[in-house]
Amino acid sequence: DGERSPLLNGSARSIQDAEEGRAGGPGVRTHMYNILVMSFSFLLMFTAYNSLQNYITSLLPGNLGNESLSVLYCTVCVSVFLAPSVAAKLGERVTMIIGGACYVVYMASLIQITPWIVLTLSSVIGFGAAILWIAMGAFLMKCSAPDEYGRSSGIFWGVFQLSNVIGNLIAYFVFAHVGNSPWLYIVFTVIGGVGVVLLFFLRPVTPAASTHTAIEAVTSLREHVREVLDLLFSPQMMPLLYLILFSGLELAFWSGEFPQLLDTDVIGLVLVFAGVGEVLGGLILGWLSDHIGHSAVLAIGSTLYGVGLLLACLIKSTPDMAPMIGGAPLIAYVAALCFGFGDSVFNTQCMAIMGKLFTGDACIRAFTVFNLFQNLGSAGGFYYAVPLPMHGDDGTLGQIWVQLFLLVVGTICFIYSDRKYAAHIH
Repeated sequence: DGERSPLLNGSARSIQDAEEGRAGGPGVRTHMYNILVMSFSFLLMFTAYNSLQNYITSLLPGNLGNESLSVLYCTVCVSVFLAPSVAAKLGERVTMIIGGACYVVYMASLIQITPWIVLTLSSVIGFGAAILWIAMGAFLMKCSAPDEYGRSSGIFWGVFQLSNVIGNLIAYFVFAHVGNSPWLYIVFTVIGGVGVVLLFFLRPVTPAASTHTAIEAVTSLREHVREVLDLLFSPQMMPLLYLILFSGLELAFWSGEFPQLLDTDVIGLVLVFAGVGEVLGGLILGWLSDHIGHSAVLAIGSTLYGVGLLLACLIKSTPDMAPMIGGAPLIAYVAALCFGFGDSVFNTQCMAIMGKLFTGDACIRAFTVFNLFQNLGSAGGFYYAVPLPMHGDDGTLGQIWVQLFLLVVGTICFIYSDRKYAAHIH
């Protein structure tokens, strides 16, 4: 099975890869084809899911939205330890198909809302998310050479995050006509299903001229957990954990709490600008990081996200601040743009630096840690938003201060790790 073939490390293989790279040979074309197909598949799946997630906390009755998302991300935290075994047995392509199908089933449960069914399927999508993103990370690295990690993650993230633009535009116009009716959820369930079908068109590949392999068979769950914990406490990974945790926390904030500062009928329009920031950040800053370094790009992203938090505070204190555009203050659109830029930078730079720091079998363990801590951050973000809301008359700025602390610490520790790695390779 070509999808699960180990990397050929011999000099003949390296020479062949180099020649194909210069000539744009079939191997290179297959790698780029797979990156693009996977990117557009995720674009469709998350055009559906991310847009619904942005509305869930506002539209589902009571605290069901926050409870559902908390269950989802907690389930991911448990399932990430099983995901490599699933991917090793089935291969990355099949694993991503199953994971994507879990998203579609969850979205279908929102067509006719029954709380216990929604919460049960929140666990299903949690498992699906774990195996989907673990397989995606391994497959993306397998299709990339070491000096292309920033470019490859940037292409994937830029195309994938068009979902926030397209999905929120669809949600804005559909919501304007049908409101919170089953048709909103039916439309997105169908779109997500088409994205899953697209994964069937991925081609088997031989890894690019890099040190990465496909996901290898895991000897046992206990052994895998031990290896993950060993890597978790390694000096290379420890400094990155703060930013990875923050990348989950900030997603929960701007997709769950921030929309509740706005009128329901303008949420989609405002969050289109978050999608624009995601796309521009992925395509431009992802490419730029290969030229000016990860630390410089991360500093840009962290600064922009900090500006977004400041603007969110202004919206909280003065929700009708002029000028108003389409029913929302101008600063809401700017804040969403900053959140999108920041989120794309945090994710692409974490993926890129892990691709350099961890090779071979360690790569899949690194992505396990990444998914574990990112989803712990998201679960915590949706959970603590209930007792510590920012919106409403009793809202506080507690979430802002928590994010600022992790943002500053995470940025400093990331730059330390990046500089230490750069010094090592030189």
